Amino acid sequence: MSIAQLLLACEKEGLTPEYRTGSTTPIAFNAGNAEVFVVSDFHTGAGVDSSGVYSGTENFFADGSFARFLENAHHSLNGKPGLLVINGDFIDFLRIVNVPRGLDFQRWQDMLASVGIAMDKDALVASISKKEKENYGLKTHDFKSVWKLDVCAHGHPALFAALAEWLKLGQHLVIVKGNHDLEWYWLAVRNYLRLTLAKFINEQTREGVESILKSDVLPRLTFIDDAMIVDNELYIEHGHRYDKFSNVQGGPLWGSKELNIPFGSFINRYLLNNLEMIYPFLDNVRPSGNVLHMLMRERFFHGLKVLFKYIPFTFKMIPKRYAHYMLKPLVGYALAIGLPIVLVLFLWGNRLWPLLFPESSTGPQNVGDVALGFLTGILKETALLFLSYLGARFISWVQLEEPSSLFRDAEKLFSKFPHCRFFTMGHTHNPEQHQIDQWYVNSSTWIPVIEASSAALREDRTYAVVQFGRESNGLLKSSPLQRWNDDANRLEPLPIVVRD
Repeated sequence: MSIAQLLLACEKEGLTPEYRTGSTTPIAFNAGNAEVFVVSDFHTGAGVDSSGVYSGTENFFADGSFARFLENAHHSLNGKPGLLVINGDFIDFLRIVNVPRGLDFQRWQDMLASVGIAMDKDALVASISKKEKENYGLKTHDFKSVWKLDVCAHGHPALFAALAEWLKLGQHLVIVKGNHDLEWYWLAVRNYLRLTLAKFINEQTREGVESILKSDVLPRLTFIDDAMIVDNELYIEHGHRYDKFSNVQGGPLWGSKELNIPFGSFINRYLLNNLEMIYPFLDNVRPSGNVLHMLMRERFFHGLKVLFKYIPFTFKMIPKRYAHYMLKPLVGYALAIGLPIVLVLFLWGNRLWPLLFPESSTGPQNVGDVALGFLTGILKETALLFLSYLGARFISWVQLEEPSSLFRDAEKLFSKFPHCRFFTMGHTHNPEQHQIDQWYVNSSTWIPVIEASSAALREDRTYAVVQFGRESNGLLKSSPLQRWNDDANRLEPLPIVVRD
């Protein structure tokens, strides 16, 4: 049996845990008395290129730090089993815009063959549209998603090597699907990660890729489509389905060959990727409603271009089933900003006309009076632009807010799963911790967060970790939300400020 055949059959034949889709019932997971570490929201993109430079769409710069965290976590277990859960948005497929060129097509063909997809180079070349080449990146087909995963692995070798080492040491890894890595739906993508990790182990041990797959990777790597419950105590979910911008409407596929991605993913693909080439980390601004205001303040005319060119183009690309998501927030913006601008230009034209064409005016005109009246009117009417700005701020506050907290959604799960003592989500990038009768923790992120207006204590390097140890009777116990202090080489409490 070839490696490709082994991978194609691995889930059906029970060599690796089955990947189940189409159900919101959490998957029961037996951790086997392992201590559990939960992290989330790495948003790894294309990584560093051969010259040591990152793309503007890259968010993850903690490869070495995460490798040191995993090494520390393994040593802290003192021979006990460990379970690492990456709770969504591990790979940011949306932000990988690299497109194959020249000799890349041969490499692409070979990597597809390694997971059982047979495509010739001519078909691969023909599959790439003009829009995909224009900084939007490849679409969501399985064979295109394999290319993106390979780009990510080449750009983040230390991260993938650390995960491979974790598996080689006998520990377990679970990857939960998020809204930025819906591509785990494809068997070929899951298999290419399995194969990639096996190859990293092979570079160290030379044991043979097939042997490593069977002994180290397949039995120790699990993919979760929606949510999981560990040892009937710990509920884990990424949380994007509680965000109207990130919740997928309908089934997992659009047609038969592309993924059904949510509204927010179109914004990322067709709008934010282009903006981040000019303003890196723009999508990391918190609160996210401040993004357009910042553009209007710092680069007013570019902000207008975003509002009246990029956003309409994005809207054009969004399937009609998501149109109401677009119209609700953006019609208000267009009315609040566009109508006052049009009105002001009209009024300015009316005032400028007598100066340019005095002969068209009725009655004698004093040039000084006309000029004074023009300047006075200009000042009054310019106030409309300020009112436009205030209107845009108000509409943003009312309509464009993404959830900064998932605690209220977690509370609904408390009664639905009363046997669970612990609940953890990610998605918002905001560290949270609430304990009532049950414990809710948000695992935050490992990417930079730019806090535009907040009273909270925030770190540029959050590096948040939710750790669950074991009581003497084997039950899970939670530690306060922690962060990896890479300078001190240890986990320490993450300060969280409670606000009303």
